[in-house]
Amino acid sequence: MPASGPDQERALAAADELLTADFVMVYNKEPDAHAARGRERHKEFLARHAATFPDDHWTIEALVAADETVACRWHFEAKHAATGARVEARAADFFTIRAGQLAELRRFLDFDSFREQFEPHPAEN
Repeated sequence: MPASGPDQERALAAADELLTADFVMVYNKEPDAHAARGRERHKEFLARHAATFPDDHWTIEALVAADETVACRWHFEAKHAATGARVEARAADFFTIRAGQLAELRRFLDFDSFREQFEPHPAEN
């Protein structure tokens, strides 16, 4: 995994403490069968994210918890490392907690609008 700052090692160690071994991350309407599964796979995702957006800044706008569910509305801002484009997104996450650890993350994000901010666009005629 590429290094992306002094806190990456600490962040990955925190994932070991915070995530269940069978942690699952599901996006939008993605079928559960296509979900990313496992703590180690999520740590790989975190490392890729840190390399792609090395100066990311997250703001929690709302956080609500009831029983084993936590809902979080957030705002994200960063520079895309490959293009230098400034990007931002607002989305919501729903977490399931099991035995004091995060067992599941369901993320609701408009990926098309997010990617448009940094992916090249074909020239318009």
